[in-house]
Amino acid sequence: MRFVVPVLLLALTVPLSGCSKAPATDGKIHLKYWAVWNGFELEAMRSVVDLFNRSQDRIHVDLLSISFLERKLLVATAGGNPPDIFSLGYEWVVDYAQKNAILPLDGYLERAGIKREDYIPVFWDQCLFDNRVWGLPINGSCIAFHYNKAHFREAGLDPGNPPKTLAELEAIEPKLNRFSGNRIERLAFIPSSQDPDWWPYCWPWFFGGELWDGKDKLTLTSPECVEAYEWVASFPKRLGAARIQPLRASFGNLFASSQNPFLSGKLSCLFQGSWMASFVEKYAPGLEFGVAPMPTKTLDLYGTTVVEGDVIFIPAGTKDPDASFEFIKFVASQRGTELFCTGMRSVNPRAVRSEEFMRNHPNPNIEQFDALARGDKAHYAPKVSIWYEMLDEMQVVLSQAWLHQIPPARALAKAQDRLQARLEQELERWRLVSQARHAEWDAFIEKSRKGVPLQ
Repeated sequence: MRFVVPVLLLALTVPLSGCSKAPATDGKIHLKYWAVWNGFELEAMRSVVDLFNRSQDRIHVDLLSISFLERKLLVATAGGNPPDIFSLGYEWVVDYAQKNAILPLDGYLERAGIKREDYIPVFWDQCLFDNRVWGLPINGSCIAFHYNKAHFREAGLDPGNPPKTLAELEAIEPKLNRFSGNRIERLAFIPSSQDPDWWPYCWPWFFGGELWDGKDKLTLTSPECVEAYEWVASFPKRLGAARIQPLRASFGNLFASSQNPFLSGKLSCLFQGSWMASFVEKYAPGLEFGVAPMPTKTLDLYGTTVVEGDVIFIPAGTKDPDASFEFIKFVASQRGTELFCTGMRSVNPRAVRSEEFMRNHPNPNIEQFDALARGDKAHYAPKVSIWYEMLDEMQVVLSQAWLHQIPPARALAKAQDRLQARLEQELERWRLVSQARHAEWDAFIEKSRKGVPLQ
């Protein structure tokens, strides 16, 4: 879920550490850990927190589920009363680092012997900004092609051989689609199966495109990007907008329910995350499904995936960052990460894991997702401070393409113009303050590297 941060919070000036709190009466250091999860995901982290609390008698961590954490963290940090640890998606790294809302971990990591080689590269790289490490990855997910094996068999298709190219996917559509008069009862696949779409920006990757140059230029008008959204627009054109729109509208916000279009049999194939198995188990336990890479324009792109992950951070201004890192180190250990990722049914971001973890993992397709994350075609959202503005703009582009409101090339050009101007504005703002920020960060890194107490 995305929120707009109030303008007054765009330049935090809190100290990197040192806010004081009343001492605990039991002699322990008490740390507040804010997390966005609830349900079984929160309980997965609670099992790690409880294990840490039992493992020693110096630090006690209290885990709290916080709604609107993205907003509340900046308010709490600006007010001098942040939590001691928090977890959010990697997409916040650049924004929070530039706003001085999180601490660089490089000094701590060097002392602890934690290095890039300990992690699957894509997850470690998500935690970087300006050549500094801002958090540690604690779980991961990949987005892939899920397909109903029973539908494949019924249509005379081999359920062990899902399509690898977009042309192959289009070729099996007539065999999987089901119509009743002028009404669609089942679709093979559509690239936008929920509103708002969760990954409206991803399709250029399956055509060999990129969203930016990795530095200061967006590339939304590249031929690959235009072709990707022309492909999106081809579905209502090919199937009939008047027929397909009512079906898509009926999907609504029904993901976590038995009315999910994939779980209810209205979609034969779905582009979704590694968590899908949990919802199949809960809402459609008899569904036989397979998982494979999303089909791509050409075979050389096959294996392309979208990778996401949660990261654990230390907020700026916390009272005892040394104690906070002790907990982070425990969570990031093989034992802590495997316990959490098993409970989350997620990909383990660590490079090495135990045989027991893979053998007993509750996700039946964990090996496929693990291979996707380790592959050389793993993509993630551009690391720019305006990412959530960009995400909203790409939602508009996808909707305009899907509804045939304006040609995809024009929609992308308008988004490119708006977003490039915003990116340049933010880059200039960062240029004016970055030197001072770097000095402050490096001073903290040096102290934490030497073990200077940072209470």
